[in-house]
Amino acid sequence: WADYLDWAVRAFRLSTSTVKDETQIHTHMCYSEFHDIIDSISALDADVISIETSRSHGELIGSFEAYTYDKGIGLGVYDIHSPRMPSVGEIGSMIDRALRVLDPAQFWINPDCGLKTRKYEETVAALRNMVEATELARKKYAVKA
Repeated sequence: WADYLDWAVRAFRLSTSTVKDETQIHTHMCYSEFHDIIDSISALDADVISIETSRSHGELIGSFEAYTYDKGIGLGVYDIHSPRMPSVGEIGSMIDRALRVLDPAQFWINPDCGLKTRKYEETVAALRNMVEATELARKKYAVKA
């Protein structure tokens, strides 16, 4: 396991080593036991990691209570695999929960994963709710876009 993780970190860093300093590197991770590999994820040196959070009902947030992550974190605030429309309040609750352990300056608000499993109308409606919840959170936590 350690050899694989070391190899994965080296491969990721090699693949991103030629980008300009001003290029922001993002990576996405779905459904991992994040707390088991958090040191390796940090070693990737990606500027922002996006992680599934909503589908697991925020279980992952607990990892950040035990480990201080010093880079940007995009925790998914709604499950794109479900046709159920998340309310602004529901998304806001997920944001509030994350901000109990994360610095608002490092927090990115996004859906769990890509949006390819949803129809256009569902996607737009859910993203509108996500944007509204984000705007409310920015006011609540005095965070500028």
